[in-house]
Parts: sequence; C-alpha cells; structure tokens
Amino acid sequence: MGVKEQLTEPWGLVAAGVLGGLAGAVAAAPAGVLVGVPVGLAVAGTVYAIRVGLGALTDRGGSSSARAVTAAPPPDLPTPPRGSDADRWLRRAEQAVRTLRRQSEGTGDPVLRGQIAEIDDQAAGAVSDLARFAGQVTLIEQTAGAINTQRLRQDYNQLERGLSGLPPGPLREERERARRAVADQLEVGQRLREAREMLLARMQSAVLGMEGLVARMAELVALHATTVGGAPLTASKVAELTNDLEGLRAGLAEAERLSRSALAGGDVPGVEP
Repeated sequence: MGVKEQLTEPWGLVAAGVLGGLAGAVAAAPAGVLVGVPVGLAVAGTVYAIRVGLGALTDRGGSSSARAVTAAPPPDLPTPPRGSDADRWLRRAEQAVRTLRRQSEGTGDPVLRGQIAEIDDQAAGAVSDLARFAGQVTLIEQTAGAINTQRLRQDYNQLERGLSGLPPGPLREERERARRAVADQLEVGQRLREAREMLLARMQSAVLGMEGLVARMAELVALHATTVGGAPLTASKVAELTNDLEGLRAGLAEAERLSRSALAGGDVPGVEP
C-alpha cells in the first residue's frame, strides 16, 4: 500500500478524528471552544500524518522484503557457482516469485489478496525446492569433475586391445578384472551426467512454468479489477493457479526421485565405452 492508499485508509481517518476530538474536548473544558477546536484539529492532523507516514514506511519495508527473495541450498549441499546453469535457473525462479509478490501486494482488494496468498506460499516453496536442486546439480558436477572420462576411455580401449588373442589364464583374468574396474568408473560418470541433465531439465521446466504463472497472475488481477461481480470466476482461476503450482512441486519431487534412482544405478542402461 503506497502513500496514496494510506491517505484514504479509513482506520487512519477514524483514529485521527477520535483522538483529535478527545483532545479538543479536553482543551475546551477549561479554555472554551475557541481554544478547543484548534487544539483538536492540530492533534487530529498530527495523528493522521504520523499514521500515514508509519504506514507507508511499514509497507515499503514489507515490499523490500518481498523483493529480496533469495534461496540457498541446504547446508549439506554446495552453492552453485555464479553464472552456472543451476544458478541461472534459480535466479530466474527468485525473480518470478518477486514479481508474483508485487502483483499480490499491488491489488487493493483484500479479498483477492487473501485468495492469492496460497499461490505466494506455494511459489516460495517451489523456490526452496529449486535451491535444493541447484545444490544437488552442483554436487553432481563436482563429483563428475573428479572422473577423468577421457583417460578412462583410453585405459579401457588399451585393455580391450590387450585382451585380443590373449589365451585363458591368470593374465587374462587380471586384465578382464582391470577392464571391469574401468567400465564401472565410466558407468558412474554416465549416471552422474544423466542425473545432472535430468535435474537441470526439471529446473528449466519448473522455472518456465513459474514465469508462465506470472503472466497468468497479471491476467487474473486485471480480470478481477475490470469484471463486475467476477469473484466466482476469480476464485476459479486462483484454484487453477494453485493446482498448477502443486503439480509443479510434485514434478520436482518426481524428478528428484528419478535422479536418485539413476545415481543408484537403476533405470539407467549400461554405458558403452
């Protein structure tokens, strides 16, 4: 609520009027009406000015808090490097929530604000989910970076050539064991890459969905402001947005489950070096 809205806010006018009236009555008792009326008006004006000023400052502080939407991964996960894929998607999600909150606070209808409060909460929860995803992607990237895939492929190809024409016996068994060890490392690297791509793809889908919600929220606010008696329609659209956000978070949870399955070696075919 800005200064303009604070000037017409009814409770501020009532409070100023009541306190001014009481002050005028007290002053008029010993000194007469000519003194009491100016005193009452002065007190009412002072109370009103203080009420407007404090209200505007409070709302400005609240709006700044809403704009300062940031999310970080849990303490057990690393923070994505600035400019990385995970960091970029997380920043876009935060911006989407900031916009949603500005839209929510910008409506002058308290009923509508109450209706869309759940959307705000769900969106903030989605950002927390995405922050966790960003930390997981970063951890996977750090782990995968320690696997020298190029060298392992060279080792694998060298062992494969060495087995060609080698007769059965202890030497062949040792080289086959070495080849399996290298293949296992390559499979781990492959699972890590697939898990990273899966998480990033889901982050992208979720963020684009949130940005779509921003456009639909703007449409909803405009519809509510321009449609007479459109409260039932507004409530229906609010329910749609809420359901979409719940579905978005469910999709994030499913993607996280699949990535864990991939890292555990499930649902991922063996790699062909």
